[in-house]
Amino acid sequence: MTDVVRAFLSIDIEDQAILSKIQVIQEKLDLTAAKMKVVKPKDIHFTLRFFGDTPQHRLDQIKTCLERIEIMPFEIEIAGVGSFPNKRKPRIIWIGVTKNASEVLKLKNGIDSSLVEIGYQLEKREYTPHATIARVRFVKDSKRIADNLEYLVNEAAGTMPVTKFKMMKSTLTSSGPIYETLWEIY
Repeated sequence: MTDVVRAFLSIDIEDQAILSKIQVIQEKLDLTAAKMKVVKPKDIHFTLRFFGDTPQHRLDQIKTCLERIEIMPFEIEIAGVGSFPNKRKPRIIWIGVTKNASEVLKLKNGIDSSLVEIGYQLEKREYTPHATIARVRFVKDSKRIADNLEYLVNEAAGTMPVTKFKMMKSTLTSSGPIYETLWEIY
């Protein structure tokens, strides 16, 4: 293991039935309206905090800091396709959380508050619980992609329990990122 790791915290979607439903939703994306790269189902997750390149000793500090967080299990519904920054010129297409999004936000805020104690800044942009399902390279027809995303706005993939979050290592390769779990907090 190298001294520096590209790291992030995530809630993983481990239920294969949900991942299969997300794949069906991905198949409904209008690939003629925008050139996009669809995320492999096994790589779909909810990012709680992205750290980027992080020294190993810092990851150990983060783990010690976050082990104090108690996760009260809750259930989320994964539903609702959206995009950043908007529907007409999306860069990221995602599926969101419609039930207990406030609980995901509470967990994220608890993580961020804890990280302040070891020198991390609070994130400035508002957090929207989402799992990226496609990355848009360029839009060919902004009206058609907006209509397609509007058509998918009520799509649902299912419910799942949230009982833990993970520190993930991301290794970038020419065929896409490779994710590896470093540790979990229950």
